[in-house]
Amino acid sequence: MAVAPTLLVGLGGTGSDILNRVSSLLNEEQKNKVSFCILDTDVNELAEIKEKNPDINIIQTSANSTVGEYLSLDRNALDNWFPVNQILNRKALTEGAGQVRAISRLAFDAVIKRDGMEELHNAVDKLFKLTNSDKQQALRVVIVSSLAGGTGSGILLPTALYIKKYLKSRFPQLSCITRGFFILPEVFFDVIKGNAERDNLRCNAYATLRELDAFLMKGDGSLAKKYHDHVKLSFPKSNSTHYEEINEMPYDYCFLFDSVNIDGKTMSSFPQYKEHAANCIYAQSIGPMNKRSNSSEDNTIREIAKQGGRNRYAAAGSAVLKYPWQDIRDYIAYQWAKECISSQWLRFDNELNNIRKANIDLRAAGHYIKDTDRGDEYVQVIESQKAADIPFAKFIANQLEKRMTKGKSWGHRTRIISVGLGLLWMVNC
Repeated sequence: MAVAPTLLVGLGGTGSDILNRVSSLLNEEQKNKVSFCILDTDVNELAEIKEKNPDINIIQTSANSTVGEYLSLDRNALDNWFPVNQILNRKALTEGAGQVRAISRLAFDAVIKRDGMEELHNAVDKLFKLTNSDKQQALRVVIVSSLAGGTGSGILLPTALYIKKYLKSRFPQLSCITRGFFILPEVFFDVIKGNAERDNLRCNAYATLRELDAFLMKGDGSLAKKYHDHVKLSFPKSNSTHYEEINEMPYDYCFLFDSVNIDGKTMSSFPQYKEHAANCIYAQSIGPMNKRSNSSEDNTIREIAKQGGRNRYAAAGSAVLKYPWQDIRDYIAYQWAKECISSQWLRFDNELNNIRKANIDLRAAGHYIKDTDRGDEYVQVIESQKAADIPFAKFIANQLEKRMTKGKSWGHRTRIISVGLGLLWMVNC
């Protein structure tokens, strides 16, 4: 199944981990059409991912500087949008964004200023180095992030807009579909137990979704004109003090991952949710089902056009089809065993059943019939048929005589017969 050129971008610790899981699902052919890039402030996590997967491009968005030092070099942030706070000013960015989204965006702008987006550019360019015909296919961009933390939720809008800007300048004729896969705060409640911390996650998610929705509304023309001047995002130019505003639709579709499905069921752990998200992204964007998914998106685009562009949020799910190989193995084994047991063996069972039925009738008539051991009954049946010169019964008796060691009694023979015929009973029960 052909895979469209696909750029997968992971933001923050959660987005990076999910993308790393997606990369492990790809085969060699798929890897030729898929590029990865992750952006995070945590240098240790980045190094670990790069060591395990050298094919992933990484960008460290933090430097060994404090927020205050960043702001001293970024008058645009200081004067226009950053929430200046003396406590935040002392925070080192190598410690992460600390659930403060503005810190992540501040670090992102600094990376652009120092021309540090080369790894992202390389990830895009790699997809179109094969043949010019590949440029005829629409590029699929998938951006994965948490909505609850600081690093990912702080740059999910700037990253999408920056990629749009780069593609427009580098491949002006290229069409592009951008999907966002975003993890909602409740997914983190398995590892975040405190109510105050959970409230912080919810606040971040709410603010991020409000911003995202405002830019989507502006992009599709449904935002009220009085808000247009307030909904904007400016980027610094590389190696320059100048800024430019980008007016593009950041995402075509946004998939939101919650902790509870429509049936009210949850998963058992945080890693399971990340694995679930990775499976959804792979199935929809890369795996054998991706062609059907793309066709569904074409139909969705038509619906969006009819409804004024507001139909851009969705959910996603994945399922596992388990082949019941153990049950099938057992069934085949039992059927094989049943077929291997000849009608000669069933002859003993039939005679034994006739004797038992006769005993039941005698008891019903008032006669006393003593219960006998199942193994002893089989011995008697075989011996009686041997005496009647039945060849198969003679063969069984002779084989047992040969295998029995000196001094063994009929009781031992009874156990041997019971074990052998136990299989017959198991098959017929």
